[in-house]
Amino acid sequence: MNWIRAIACVLMCWASTAWGATLIWNGNSEPDLAGYRIYQCTLLPCTQSSGTLLATLGTGTSFNIGTPASTSYYFITAYDSTNNESGTSNFVTFTPVGSSPPPPSPMTTVRLTVVGNPAASMWGVEGDTTDLRNVMATVFLDGVVHHVEHNVPYGFPSDNGLTATTGQFGTGSHTVEFVFYLEGTTTEIGRADVTVQEGSSSAPPPPPAMRNVNLTVVGFPAAGMWGVEGSTTDFRDVMATVLLDGVVHHIEHNAPYGFPHDNGLTATTGRFGSGSHKVEFVFYLEGTTTEIGRANVTVQEGSP
Repeated sequence: MNWIRAIACVLMCWASTAWGATLIWNGNSEPDLAGYRIYQCTLLPCTQSSGTLLATLGTGTSFNIGTPASTSYYFITAYDSTNNESGTSNFVTFTPVGSSPPPPSPMTTVRLTVVGNPAASMWGVEGDTTDLRNVMATVFLDGVVHHVEHNVPYGFPSDNGLTATTGQFGTGSHTVEFVFYLEGTTTEIGRADVTVQEGSSSAPPPPPAMRNVNLTVVGFPAAGMWGVEGSTTDFRDVMATVLLDGVVHHIEHNAPYGFPHDNGLTATTGRFGSGSHKVEFVFYLEGTTTEIGRANVTVQEGSP
């Protein structure tokens, strides 16, 4: 069996105080899957060697843990017909009513590893943390949020279930940062960044001479819904940051570029409050902070 990952996600659900808490997880799809093992720990870090094998199950995808008297931690592995065991799922925590919340894992460390060959071809970054709780990672490229990941492995620009995938993001220096939080919260547990030089360190080639940004208002602002189409004459791989009244509304990575959004052909339309609105498009080389042009248009919605 070639295990890609154990279980994508484990959740803990309450039925009632009498019935206790139930672990629920996404099932594996391997044809030789035999079942799952439930592990329990009373302290962190929680591993197969430090934990207790609580139950060995068939191919069902739920298990009632009852109501433990103290804070406990749980994870799940899958095993096949020849007893090969997968890696661990994410961790879930059971805390009895009235108990103090569990302490953070000691000495949380975030590690980043550059993969690929930035000097001559595609590259990426793997991220991981020693915090064994259920965590998520916000990944930044050059100070801009690139994506958010909720399951290991954590990778930039993405991952294939085993390691970071690779890509090219423009010749020059790039900073990739991973910020880890407890899943579904704003509680930061650690961060790290790495600066990568893509291609030659010599100055990049100059942009094309023509790099105009064109904006076109669509719809009927005076009496109905409206929007704005944006385009540029720069034919490189570009992205657009769209601002409404000075505040970032969204970022688009593919043409067509539209406000408030686009339907793949042209800008969609909407209403944003009677009065004057300023829409601005700022174009950058894809995945960088290298600006190639910007333009704005002021639109009067409804009666002046």
